[in-house]
Amino acid sequence: MNSRTWMVVSLLITCIVAAFALSEVYAMTKPKIEQQKMDATTSALSQVLVTAQTFKEVEKDSLWYGLDQSGAKTGIVVRSGRRGYGGPVPVLIGLDLGGRIVGLKVASPAEGLKETPGLGLKATEAWFARQFVGLDSTVALKKEGGTIDAISGATITSRAVARGVAEAIRKYMEHLKP
Repeated sequence: MNSRTWMVVSLLITCIVAAFALSEVYAMTKPKIEQQKMDATTSALSQVLVTAQTFKEVEKDSLWYGLDQSGAKTGIVVRSGRRGYGGPVPVLIGLDLGGRIVGLKVASPAEGLKETPGLGLKATEAWFARQFVGLDSTVALKKEGGTIDAISGATITSRAVARGVAEAIRKYMEHLKP
């Protein structure tokens, strides 16, 4: 066998072995990764709707019912995401049965937020989320006639969060019936 043929054969064997090894690693780690994603989602849902003991997914990755110990609905959690400065701004909104916001969590950079560090990332801070608690579908920035203070230097991100929250509440209002 000449050297060129041997080079091609050895490269092919190396690729086949590497592909097999990667597929085995993927097969072994996939269940653990899926479990970690479920745990992270459950933790985030519990942060925005603390009255719920368990959650029932109604619409894949966008709507959950919060249930108490007896299985009665205590509220809903909605995922929303409007376009901000650097891309979509993913938000989880916890609503009680009266349609009021009881919790809000803006995704972290690890969860997909691509806003400017030092400006748009301030949307993940607790003070910003607390402004939404107690509001209903009338969520808007002060510049737009509402009560939410925009983040200085990150008005686009602030507007994306406020509009995403208001839109999600209006869209899922019918799910608040007990």
